[in-house]
Amino acid sequence: MSERTQWALADLPGVEVVGYGINRPGRPDPAGVPMLRAGDIADSRIRGAGPMRVGPDVAKAHPKTWLRPGDLLIVLVGRIGEAAVTGPEHEGWNVARSVALVRCHDPGLAQWLRVWLAMPTARSWCEAQATGSVQRTLGLRSLRQLPVVLPPLADRERILRVVRAIESRADGNDRIAHTAVALADAHYGLLAAGRKSWQAETFHDVVREARTGTASRPPVGTAGDAWVAPADVLQSSLPYVDTADAADLSDGAGSVLVVPRAGQVHAAVALASAVPSRGVLVLEPTEKSDIWWLLHEIRSRSSELSQLAQGTAGRELSARAFSRAAVAWPPEEVLARFARLAGTLHMRALTARRENRTLRALLADVLRALEPGQG
Repeated sequence: MSERTQWALADLPGVEVVGYGINRPGRPDPAGVPMLRAGDIADSRIRGAGPMRVGPDVAKAHPKTWLRPGDLLIVLVGRIGEAAVTGPEHEGWNVARSVALVRCHDPGLAQWLRVWLAMPTARSWCEAQATGSVQRTLGLRSLRQLPVVLPPLADRERILRVVRAIESRADGNDRIAHTAVALADAHYGLLAAGRKSWQAETFHDVVREARTGTASRPPVGTAGDAWVAPADVLQSSLPYVDTADAADLSDGAGSVLVVPRAGQVHAAVALASAVPSRGVLVLEPTEKSDIWWLLHEIRSRSSELSQLAQGTAGRELSARAFSRAAVAWPPEEVLARFARLAGTLHMRALTARRENRTLRALLADVLRALEPGQG
């Protein structure tokens, strides 16, 4: 690679570190202005789920952080250093105090900075500059001094073409996986239309075991089953928990993990044996092939089943209470038909996810090659 130069972020020509956004958003306003928070930025993207909305007066009080297409957003709190670039759909939005806005005159430079911030060197630097033990925070003063290596324009464009190709393929796989799950949800809905004629059961009748997790986490480095916390279920965009890279779940391996939060229950299939933490309910299906029906039954009744939650802010499900909940269970031929079709769809989703793991590893190798001293 040609000669590189190094700059502090704030000194880069064509870069303006605007600052962070709204510190006191007030109550959410469903008809207000979208405000991006730290949790809305992950894996170099702005998540598609609906962001918090703030009152128009609140947004107008922070005109400097009204977003434009091509703005670089950097997480300052929690997962510090995560970055994404805004698109046309984000114009006029605003950001929270937990996000820094960096505006670049050149869209290509904004994309380069996003890629640079994903590199181990930049992440390590951000972590070293962060303060706080409970919630790590990167200050704006430190962010302005972030060292940025800037290769010549031709090299940057070549690197960005490779990164875009990898990310484009990964985005396609994400769409395939989400579509496969949506199709399984839809097929479940069609079959479940006949539930009034099915036998009335309880979950106790249709699962082999229901149990809650333990409060004790195994020591770091302990061999054995993977530890699963509520966040692993809640933060998964697809209904699977990455305890292993299972090659084939067509016969319905694993168990269903259920976690309540904010008037909903979230369900995901553990792809291998797992040790659940407190706050996670584990359901073992009587028949392995029933796991997909059980998963979609819970997904379809998310709000209703959340009424069973107990404890502080309704964040725990009792295995006994859940087992007593009523369920209309289909006859064997319906279960078998759904297992075949849903199993195929979920296998397609899992295949797409496996390819994305390979693509992430490839992207990590590309970024590692760009590290200072590696060129």
